[in-house]
Amino acid sequence: MSVMSSGRCLTVALAVALSASACAKVPHTEKGEKEAAMSEDSSQSRTIDGYTYTTAPVVAKLGPHRYAFPANLYDDQIGPAIGGGVGLTLMWPELQAAPPGTRSSRTMADHHRAISMAVDHIDKVPITELLGRQTSTDATSEEGSIYRKDPRRRLDLRRPGPETLGLTPYAIDEEQMAVFAKAYELQIGLPAKRNPNFEDDWYIARDASGKLETFIKCGKLKDGHDGLALEGDQLVINEKTVVSSCTHNFVDTDDSLSVSLSYPRIFLKDWKKIEAAARRVLAQYKVE
Repeated sequence: MSVMSSGRCLTVALAVALSASACAKVPHTEKGEKEAAMSEDSSQSRTIDGYTYTTAPVVAKLGPHRYAFPANLYDDQIGPAIGGGVGLTLMWPELQAAPPGTRSSRTMADHHRAISMAVDHIDKVPITELLGRQTSTDATSEEGSIYRKDPRRRLDLRRPGPETLGLTPYAIDEEQMAVFAKAYELQIGLPAKRNPNFEDDWYIARDASGKLETFIKCGKLKDGHDGLALEGDQLVINEKTVVSSCTHNFVDTDDSLSVSLSYPRIFLKDWKKIEAAARRVLAQYKVE
C-alpha cells in the first residue's frame, strides 16, 4: 500500500476560498460534562501553551487528491501526520469535530466518544479487492501454508448467522476449526493455540450485487459484559470490566481510499450513521 505525503499548511488564498463552505455552524445541545461536538467555524480558536488551535482548513494529500479538512477535525487538532495518511476524529453521537484545543482536556467518557478515522490512499492493489484481502489470509501467507486454512482469519471458513443491526455476523465454524487444528499439528508439530476470549466477532454488509461493502470486527464481551453502557446519549463507565472495541473498514472506490474507523463496541448499533458521516466528511472537504 502506498500513501502520498501530506502538507501541513494551507495557503491564505485557499483558506479564504474555502471558508464559506468549511465554516457553516450547526448548533448542538449537549448534556452533562461531555465535550461538545461542533461544526467547523474559522472564527473559533483556543490558545494553549502558546499554540492557537483553530477550525481553519488544512490541506492533506491522499494520492492525487487534496482535502481541506478543518484543523480541529484532525486527530491532533493541528493537521495531517508527516509521512502520509490522514487521521481524523469524530465525536459521538453528533459525529462531528470537537471544539479546537480540547483534545488534551477530554474526560474519560469523551475519550471513549472519540471515533478514530484513518484514511489511506491505495495504489498497490485494486481498491475493489481490498476488503476481500482483509477477510482472508491469501495476501499474508504462502501457497500451501497451513495459515491459509485458519477459520479465525477467513470469511469463507466462517459461518453466517441471522442478520442483526443490518449486518450479517460470521462466527468461527467449529468443525472447520477442528480440521485446521489437526492439520496445523501435522504441519507445525505443535498443538494449535487458541483463546476464544480473544477471537474477534466479525460482521459483514454487502451491496445489492452481493459484494463486500463493510467489514467490522469487534472484541468479544468479557463474560457477556462491556465496560461501557449507555443511558440515553450518556456513557456510563464500568471500571471493573474491559471496554470492547470495534474496527470498521470500508473503501471509497472512486478515489481509491481505504477507511478504518475505531470505536467502542457499544456504538456498533450506529455503524450505518458512523460510516455515512465518514463518507460525508470525505465528500465535503475534497478540493480536487
